[in-house]
Amino acid sequence: MNESRRVLKRIFIAVVYLAVFAGLGTGGYFFFRPASEPSVPSTPIATSIEIIWSDAFVSGPNLYSAAAQIKNPNTNFGANFLRYSFYFYDENETLLDSATGDSFIWPGESKYIVLGGINLAKAPAKTILKIENPAWQEIENFKGINLTVGNVSFKKEAGGSDKFFSVNFTASNDTLFDLSRVYITAIVLDGDKMPIAAASTLLENLKSKENRPFLIPWFSAFPGMPAGVILNISANLRETPALIGQ
Repeated sequence: MNESRRVLKRIFIAVVYLAVFAGLGTGGYFFFRPASEPSVPSTPIATSIEIIWSDAFVSGPNLYSAAAQIKNPNTNFGANFLRYSFYFYDENETLLDSATGDSFIWPGESKYIVLGGINLAKAPAKTILKIENPAWQEIENFKGINLTVGNVSFKKEAGGSDKFFSVNFTASNDTLFDLSRVYITAIVLDGDKMPIAAASTLLENLKSKENRPFLIPWFSAFPGMPAGVILNISANLRETPALIGQ
């Protein structure tokens, strides 16, 4: 009988020791285990700007204007600064030269960029546009900016004029803000709606609710028969941040 009690006592002590060591091991694991990393919200990623077309146009003797149509596929991202470069190649794919400029683009915007005053020794056979690292800014529920052009007309000037061609229009600022700089590009189209010339201009200090008549001239002849004009008007949100929340 005593022997049975001693056996039960030993079994009980063994069970207690096992429970104690198991508890210590479990507690040690939870105490010393690496802390789990806090979850970090994923950062929205903007899609690259699309390049619809790019080309170079005669604007004088050995002088060219480069132009391109670009589109921002992001409806919640705009870039208040982007750097771009035009590369000009001859018919043998030899690089003739390059030219660099900067611009901006609104969320969801399709626009034209024009860079003038480019000297080239010969006419390029191909023009390639590359855009570098836009400074993306997340802008939710962007409604656009109420800038418009109207009363558009164009004509070839009569002989004896110092101008070859001109585009007349009225720029209207229907926002609540005075705009220090408004950017306008003009793309001239032929009867097949293909671009044959390009130019750009800058309007300064366009007041709120102002309608300003303006003219973009071409002083040198360009090939093709003008049949239409596309005008693009824009303002940089960085220069007037209040436009974002209008």
